Amino acid sequence: MGILIRDAESGWREPAGMGYENENALQLILHAHPNLVPGVSEHAVACREFQSGAGRADVVILDTQGKLTLVECKLAANPQVRREVIGQVLDYASKMWRMDVDEFERVWRRTDGGRVSPFEELDDQDGRIKTAVKENLASGRFNLVLAVDDLNDDVKRIVEFLNAVTVPTTGVIVVEFVHAQDGDVEILIPTAYGADFVEAKAAASAASLRTWEEEDFLAWCDAYDPTATPLIFEFLGALRSAGFQIVGGRAQTPSLNCSISSPRGVRWPVALYTSASAKEASAKVEVRFPDFRGQPEVREALAQGVEAIPGIPIPMDLVRQTDFRRRPNIPARDFTAEQLRALPTAVAAAIRG
Repeated sequence: MGILIRDAESGWREPAGMGYENENALQLILHAHPNLVPGVSEHAVACREFQSGAGRADVVILDTQGKLTLVECKLAANPQVRREVIGQVLDYASKMWRMDVDEFERVWRRTDGGRVSPFEELDDQDGRIKTAVKENLASGRFNLVLAVDDLNDDVKRIVEFLNAVTVPTTGVIVVEFVHAQDGDVEILIPTAYGADFVEAKAAASAASLRTWEEEDFLAWCDAYDPTATPLIFEFLGALRSAGFQIVGGRAQTPSLNCSISSPRGVRWPVALYTSASAKEASAKVEVRFPDFRGQPEVREALAQGVEAIPGIPIPMDLVRQTDFRRRPNIPARDFTAEQLRALPTAVAAAIRG
């Protein structure tokens, strides 16, 4: 890919340098900015040199849905970029397949020198993310990504073939990360190939999953958390009155996602989940504060609106202390009916401005 730059003092010119010093340089970029990888959300964490048992996977990414992405970085100068890289990333995935989730957590923490658990980083208070990771490891549900600096036809062909013959839960893409540098300015241009195949496979798989309805959610509450049933009923009514649309989720147990229109398009600031363990079962309410970290005015209005509700059990001090990375999911039974009636109005006002 040809790149030209210019500034106020000169005309168009090629940048002084192109490419990377080594593969480690590309690894460092993707470790620091995992959402550069297609299909990875903004709220994801990454681990470098994850010891899979077959060698060290360059970058392993985990997002708030428990989705796992394995990234292998190869530069054009490396002869492995054509064929061996495919076998390498498949080997890493096969070693992680059926890995115990506690072992996954230990390896992650050990790899980066005693860092915190990825589940702590993602604020997995009720174990929902960890449960999803456990299921994904058991079933081999991964996205496999080849990160290169120069995309070639051989790798494209292999990616097409693998997506055609693998199960819908495994996607393979290649991303070209063109890197240019001119003085103190660096430019990174990602171009993905194969993402459309992966999306089509995922859509076909998702179509076969059950979508929960409000009636399913309330029935679950009746069976497992009856104290929450009237509170959830009140909350759903308040959400609709405030202009929210309620859509059923596709989690293992009933879930609902709530959207609202805003000047920046449709947003999904509220979700309802169900969670059951040996200790307790509860229906939970979540406000997705991390979704608005990049919008200071909105996140502050959201925080102030929630704080203004007397006695609200959402720990806003903790949310602020973690720079809005926390998304507390609170049992519905911890709220009063008045608080649940007030919460949608406060959230809607903040999002709409």
